[in-house]
Amino acid sequence: MFERKTYAHVFDQYTVTTLNKLESDGYIGQLFGALGSGKESYVFYSVDAQEREVAVKIHRHSIYSFKKIPEYLKLRGKSSGGFLKRIDDWMKYEFTLQTKAFSIGLKVSEPYRVYNNVMVMKFIGKDGLAAPLAVFSKGFAVDKWYNAIISDIIQMGKVGIIHGDLSAYNILDFNGEPYLIDFSQALKLSSSTKSFLLRDVNNINQWFLRLKYRDILSAEEVEARIGKSL
Repeated sequence: MFERKTYAHVFDQYTVTTLNKLESDGYIGQLFGALGSGKESYVFYSVDAQEREVAVKIHRHSIYSFKKIPEYLKLRGKSSGGFLKRIDDWMKYEFTLQTKAFSIGLKVSEPYRVYNNVMVMKFIGKDGLAAPLAVFSKGFAVDKWYNAIISDIIQMGKVGIIHGDLSAYNILDFNGEPYLIDFSQALKLSSSTKSFLLRDVNNINQWFLRLKYRDILSAEEVEARIGKSL
């Protein structure tokens, strides 16, 4: 268990009210120490009213990312309202695209609920122990993983999704399988966002080249397999 004061920059009154609502609705219970963190969000462990292990992602309201709006957020379209609403819309967008990725059968955390700046999803791990990040994992089948991840990119592309920030730091090794996480920079595929698709492929290729895997597909070949005219 953690001290909330340690995360005072995360638990503003707005977020606490949001968490209380999710708890009263049975989506979360007590929060435990952060599973992961970044400049924009924290992910905590909890157990819901159905005794399912869940991950609780909180986009912080104390961040300044929207003072100068990042390019990928501009590409999502205009968002009305003030600073807090932009962050809440950011989380809803992430929830929507992650849900779509899950619905086509990809190995991603199943999203359960989004409310304001908080998303609740299935915990990838067991008994409170999170699956390790791929960058720290060893012994996985390199050829199997490469083909699985590239297949995921292609399948997402076919339904119009780009992860947007795919790398060994946003993939978990769970039961020997790669699970994609963190769709916070996800985008709808279009001619305007194609560069993010190409970046995802190049990031994965560079990672596997470092692992001495050579049977890679170029970003252009992946784009061709997606089969959309961009």
